[in-house]
Amino acid sequence: MNENILNELKKNNRMLYALLAITVDQHIRGTDIAKPRPRSIDRMLTDVGLSGVEIAKLLGKTPQAVSSALANDSKPLAKKSKATAKSSTESQEEGLK
Repeated sequence: MNENILNELKKNNRMLYALLAITVDQHIRGTDIAKPRPRSIDRMLTDVGLSGVEIAKLLGKTPQAVSSALANDSKPLAKKSKATAKSSTESQEEGLK
């Protein structure tokens, strides 16, 4: 089989996986049949095999924005929760002053 055709088939396969992942995620969230793990659309598309450049084109972002979103998505949830709790506490303290 021609190398170009094989590459296009692989690309189409990744796009179909991405579409399937998005569809299943929406169904799970819409029906509450399971608790989906918290992750960004960028992470979901990376998990099914799309490259950063492909994700950027698909979502209308720059590759740098995708990289940034993936980096933020990779941070442990405990750290995100602590930062959110700290911010909330600081806001409450400001309100008391």
